[in-house]
Amino acid sequence: MRTTVLALILLSLGAGVAYAQDPSVAKEFRLPTSGNGPDGAPRVAFLAHRLGTDHAEGITTLDMNNDGFVDLVSGAYWYENPGANGGDWKQHQYRTVGIHDEFVSDCGEWTIDVNHDGAPDVVTAGWITNGLWWYENPKTQGAMWTKHLIADSYDTEGGVMADINGDGKSDVGLAHYNHSGILWVDFSGSEPRVHHVGGKEQDGHGIGVADVDGDGKADILTPYGWFRNIDADNDKWEWHGEWRLGDAGFPILGYDVNHDGKLDIIYGQGHSYGLYWLEQTGTAAHREWKRHTIDESFSQSHALKLVDLDGDGQPELITGKRYRGHSGNDPGSYDPVVVYAYKIDGKTGSFTRMTISENGTASAGTQFVAEDLDHDGDMDIASAGKLGVHFLENLKVSHVPKAIREAQQPIEHKWPFSGEGQEVQQENGPR
Repeated sequence: MRTTVLALILLSLGAGVAYAQDPSVAKEFRLPTSGNGPDGAPRVAFLAHRLGTDHAEGITTLDMNNDGFVDLVSGAYWYENPGANGGDWKQHQYRTVGIHDEFVSDCGEWTIDVNHDGAPDVVTAGWITNGLWWYENPKTQGAMWTKHLIADSYDTEGGVMADINGDGKSDVGLAHYNHSGILWVDFSGSEPRVHHVGGKEQDGHGIGVADVDGDGKADILTPYGWFRNIDADNDKWEWHGEWRLGDAGFPILGYDVNHDGKLDIIYGQGHSYGLYWLEQTGTAAHREWKRHTIDESFSQSHALKLVDLDGDGQPELITGKRYRGHSGNDPGSYDPVVVYAYKIDGKTGSFTRMTISENGTASAGTQFVAEDLDHDGDMDIASAGKLGVHFLENLKVSHVPKAIREAQQPIEHKWPFSGEGQEVQQENGPR
């Protein structure tokens, strides 16, 4: 499938200024490279590529063709990474996915070698279809992948991958809109081992994993509080109902925002307006949480991620608007679709917003992935949603030849302009 470039966003980390392409100035236009902005501050530029129009909203990465470059996997398809020199991402089908109205049943995807045969498999869950499933890697190019049920999981709208039991291997935790109880799955054994945590009153829309109390063990975060990890392998947890987040996005993030040595909480409203952080105050015996507003200008912050985009050693918060999370029935459903990054000031606890994509087709979906997809040394982003799968290429470092860039420009941005059907202006005529 031919790559379509949707937008070029030039992003100043200091000033937050975005410059959009304009065909009228195409002759003077130059792609940004690494360097600093006009104010001398480091800058990041992103180039948005729309790879497909599938409605799947989960996404992961996996080197499907073993060429050394991870590909993007979303829904029924994988998108072939063109490599370091750029080019078109080709779409290939490798499995089938259930569809209901406008929904593809795909709210989360995670790459895990489930059967420990040396070939990574894909673990998925869907909002419409019951179950947490894994698709077995056939280790043969072009073959369809076999589907296996791991556990029942109804009304699943997202999850989190993290090491929950401290064995150094990735687990998956799921939350449920029907409040049926949190489950997490340990993939370290010969068969996936399913654990259940809490009941209806603790489960809800949103889940996260972070060490809240600083004891070195991963705790489970929910919209209503957190489970202290006593002995995860033996299902021993201690409940602390210390907050109410509403329909939180995925995942609920734990991060020391103000660098005071205490873990804070970052969350978005997955089906309404609002992006917030909770400051941990009080004592270990009596914790309190003070809510701070990050941004209330857009709705459906259904996916969040912390990743260092500019290479300064400090993570930025990535989130944005999910498109039609409830089929157009959420507040702000018809507002512009956005993807934003936020610079976090550890001294003041403030967040400075930077635009990655605005009023385009790149959205938050239900997951973000962040990896150096083109192997040029900077962190790229990818997301999926009902407006398609997008590769958001970080141009902090860029080695793609100009000829390939020009070939990928939308037709209205190509140069030279033919002028067909219009009066042609002379070279030295009036401007």
